[in-house]
Amino acid sequence: MHFNRRHILILILILIILSIFLPIPVRYNFIASAKIYPLKEWKLSRGTDEGFYSQTYNYENDALSDFKQYRFERGDIAELMIRKDIKFDEMIHASDTVAWIESFFIQNEITRLSNLRDVEIANMHVLATGEKQSLIDQAQREYNYAMQELDLQKKNFARQEKLYKDSVITPADFDIYENSLKLAEINTQVSYNALLSLTTGEKDPVLEMSLKQIESYNKEIQRLEKQRAQYTITTPFDGFLTYDPDQALGGILKVSDNNGLVLKIPVPYQQASYLNKLHAVEFSTPDNKIKLNASFKGFEENVSLIQSQQFVIAKAVTDKSTTGLYPGMVVRCRIYCEKVSLLEYLKRNFSVSF
Repeated sequence: MHFNRRHILILILILIILSIFLPIPVRYNFIASAKIYPLKEWKLSRGTDEGFYSQTYNYENDALSDFKQYRFERGDIAELMIRKDIKFDEMIHASDTVAWIESFFIQNEITRLSNLRDVEIANMHVLATGEKQSLIDQAQREYNYAMQELDLQKKNFARQEKLYKDSVITPADFDIYENSLKLAEINTQVSYNALLSLTTGEKDPVLEMSLKQIESYNKEIQRLEKQRAQYTITTPFDGFLTYDPDQALGGILKVSDNNGLVLKIPVPYQQASYLNKLHAVEFSTPDNKIKLNASFKGFEENVSLIQSQQFVIAKAVTDKSTTGLYPGMVVRCRIYCEKVSLLEYLKRNFSVSF
């Protein structure tokens, strides 16, 4: 039997059709672009209005943590000091100090309260050692003055009382002199008690008051010292320290955990379900080809519309970092899913194309 070209083409077509329906497993894959992120990232930034703040962003689960805000009293002069011996573009360890904030208000308050405490300690020492003759003399003078004032107010009251009884002055005017007499009696008693306490050696109440005042100063100084210690800025985890390039958003420093990589991949909505059996991700860079094992972590909740096509953002995580791939890079990648029949492979590509 003679075969011409037409017979050969028909035979080839039949073989192709038959091969499509044969149960030959083919690994389904497609090409997409991916942006690379670190596992997590800590940033120190300027506040929108005033002060500074720091926070950690976990790209694997899109969670914020370690949030701290450094705000200052109105009129305070605060200065951010970055460690001069720190090395950028290198690894840094958790709890390492990278910067601190100097607050003029806190330092001034600590100095002021320390001075007041020292003065109170000196006064208490004078009372405790009995060196108080000048205080006794002052108390005696105040008591003598109070007695003279009381005698004067008694005489005034007696005259005004007689005028009041004769209806010469009004009750309101009389009340003024009566209140003045009562005030003079109170002042006299207070002056007498102060003099008696000093002359009889009853110093315990005064010393106790001084001790409480000193304790109050110490507590306030300790509170301010703790607040100042919070202005020492440390990193929450090991990572790669760099300057934050987002200067427009107030970025200053950042630390990236590059022990693994998070891949954010825009995937056509029709292909989203295929990633549940993600097998591998192969990145193609200009200078080499890198294969990484990645585990599928799910999708971001929102759907994006790109060139009239719906996309979901898939997330995959690698178990290590690789030389040549860095956070911030956008690379083309081939995503390998489960094995399917050749017919299913064609159906999937056809559905995505249309």
